Amino acid sequence: MSIYEEELEGREFDWFAIDSEGNIGLFSTAGEGTIPGEVMGAYSEHDDILEQLESPNWGSSEVWSDYAALGLYVYDWNLHGGPYKRERVPSNVMSNELKTKLLGMGSLYSLPIKFKELKEIASV
Repeated sequence: MSIYEEELEGREFDWFAIDSEGNIGLFSTAGEGTIPGEVMGAYSEHDDILEQLESPNWGSSEVWSDYAALGLYVYDWNLHGGPYKRERVPSNVMSNELKTKLLGMGSLYSLPIKFKELKEIASV
């Protein structure tokens, strides 16, 4: 087990990915979801951006609506083996400031899919 896996094992961790159309999604691991190696090695970069997001409903299931209002697709890991299930689609256009931050991440993971077409993502 790598030092990153030890740090993230059993911990709620949210990470970001971009799809083939340039849409950005937030993936919530629920403490056990799969995490791409590139993201795992730079988890603090994802944590730092997440901490800057406005989420007045943090700690409740309504946090997904907060993230959708920021322009994110939101996926949550289904406990006991997955997959990631889409909880929300963007309800607003993402601000240029947030998009610039996310696109500037060295560890923004690229998925060869279209978030608007997939309600479930089994593997990343």
